[in-house]
Order: sequence, then structure tokens, then C-alpha cells
Amino acid sequence: MINFKIGINIVRAQKSHINQMAELIAKNLGTCNLKGKSSDIISQNIAELVNTFHFYHVAVDKNGLVVGLCGIGDVKTDNDYGLNIGKHRDVLYVVVDENFQRQGIGTTLLKNCIQNIDDCPVLYEAWGEIKNGDVNSYKMLEKCSFRLLKDLGTTFYKEHGYCPYCINKDKNCQSCFCKIYIHE
Repeated sequence: MINFKIGINIVRAQKSHINQMAELIAKNLGTCNLKGKSSDIISQNIAELVNTFHFYHVAVDKNGLVVGLCGIGDVKTDNDYGLNIGKHRDVLYVVVDENFQRQGIGTTLLKNCIQNIDDCPVLYEAWGEIKNGDVNSYKMLEKCSFRLLKDLGTTFYKEHGYCPYCINKDKNCQSCFCKIYIHE
């Protein structure tokens, strides 16, 4: 358990955290991660987390409220990016409530998740609107020793059918980039 000065503890996720985790994901990420699924975002997130909560660490405040989460999945051999990298794991999510961002919580969560993974590389899909020419998480990725593996540009999500599920709801903006980072 890591204890922040601001009253935040980093712990392994428990079943009792699942509903709060699902709400935090829905609040911060919208529906892009649920491409093609029903419109009940929180229920879909709960269904996913029931099977994967053991992959996660969570940041909880002094009242037990989940304010951040990070998880890394099982070993995979395929990916959605056309990259021939063999065995790897994916960062499932790094999400921190907006009221707790820029305090090192996301970085600490990611470091906790990767610290015991040495069987294969870990991929992080950085996505979103382009701000200052880079992903908003690039500092966190640097601190956790991730490096850019491939920039898939601003057409990847449109070409793969994510736009109707985006928070912008298919405005044909092509402003969301996709960058793949790797930790070896």
C-alpha cells in the first residue's frame, strides 16, 4: 500500500471496488472503449471488470472512494495495431478522477502494475485529441520507462469504426490520434 500526503492509498483492486471503477471509467473515457456494444456504459464496464479486477490497482481516498485505477491484462500474441511484436500485455486503463490529476497518482498506479511484469513487453495505447502535439499522458509514460513504438496518426480510429462511439459522436473530426508506447 502506498500512502500519498493527500490521503490517497494505492491498493490491489477488490470486488467491492468494481462499481466505482466502472463509474470512473465511464465518467472519464466515454463510450469509445465499448465500440459496438449497448448504450449502458456502466453495466458494460462492470461486466468487463468482474472478470479482470484482479489485474488492477486502485487509488482510494480516506473514505474508500476509488479515485484512480490502472490494470495490465494477460499475455496476448495478437493486437489491433498491425504490429508484429509477439507476446505482450496491454495496459487496460489508467484513469484518475479529474479532481486528483497531476499529483502523481496515475504514474504510481502504472508503476505498481508494471513492477512485477518481466515475461514480455507491455503496450500502452495513447489516444485522444491532439494537445500540444503529444498525448496528455506522455510525462507519465516517460517516468514509467515507456517509449513510443508507433504513431498510428489521426485516421486510425475513424478507419476502425470508433467515431460513432466517441464523445464527439461522429463529427468526422479526425482529431484523435493513436500512439502506441512500449515498456520492455
